[in-house]
Amino acid sequence: NLHKINISDIMSTPHQHRENKKCMFYDVKHSNNSARIRLWLRLNGGLRDHVDTVMLGHDDLDQGQTLAQINPLKKVPALMTDNGLNLYESYVILSYLEDRFGVGSDSSSYLMLDTADDRAFVQLLVRIHDIYISSPNCTQPHFSHTQGCMYLDPVPTKYTPARRTMPDPNVRAAKLKEIYERLRWLEETIKLPYMAGDRITHADITWFPTCIFFEVLLPYVYGWAPIFDRKSNFPRLSQWFELCCGNEHFASVRRDIYDVLVEQKQDGRFDGVREVARNNPALKWVYN
Repeated sequence: NLHKINISDIMSTPHQHRENKKCMFYDVKHSNNSARIRLWLRLNGGLRDHVDTVMLGHDDLDQGQTLAQINPLKKVPALMTDNGLNLYESYVILSYLEDRFGVGSDSSSYLMLDTADDRAFVQLLVRIHDIYISSPNCTQPHFSHTQGCMYLDPVPTKYTPARRTMPDPNVRAAKLKEIYERLRWLEETIKLPYMAGDRITHADITWFPTCIFFEVLLPYVYGWAPIFDRKSNFPRLSQWFELCCGNEHFASVRRDIYDVLVEQKQDGRFDGVREVARNNPALKWVYN
């Protein structure tokens, strides 16, 4: 149910006049925050009768007010419901989809655990990701999420507009340390075989797409040892990551993100960040 639709065409057609009254999910292939929703949809059979996916690119995110009509923050993921309600923020969208289309507790695709303690543990894992890794919690220029230290340029480029640059190497190094400390916390906290125990939960679909960025960019950009190797500093996380990669839906999302990051490596996207690390040897860039 993947549709390459011009977002301008969609936005020029009022919702009440569209023949397609499905929910419209606005995605970017290598967005980790969008990928968790994509993964939820795949785990739930795609929901082709209820949800269409519009796959966007960088140009769609920066072309003015079109996406802003759905999400005034001009970010993905975004969702227009079949009733015309515009939703954004991945946690909100997932909560809506779970509430509206989620399967019952007797299904293998059910992601909610049985007890209040277990559900709270999952929410803790999700919130640590969303607050400390994937969200800047501020829309003003030069505020960025922690994960941005891996790929946001110090100066404007075709990949990094001026408002998203990260010019201060000290800020970048501090964000990198934050990634390491959150990975250490995860290593010590997850239960295995999945993050919250025997079943896939929202913790797994939240962290997995982001971990693909860690897998590709921390070694390439900063020279870390392979992250998800049983001999690494994160053997329990490595065991979890390997298990997830054995699931066809997780594996398909990994291919989505991994392939784009490799293409961007070849295009030189991360060269500016690598140069920052080379030019500031007094700062700590490697955590092995």
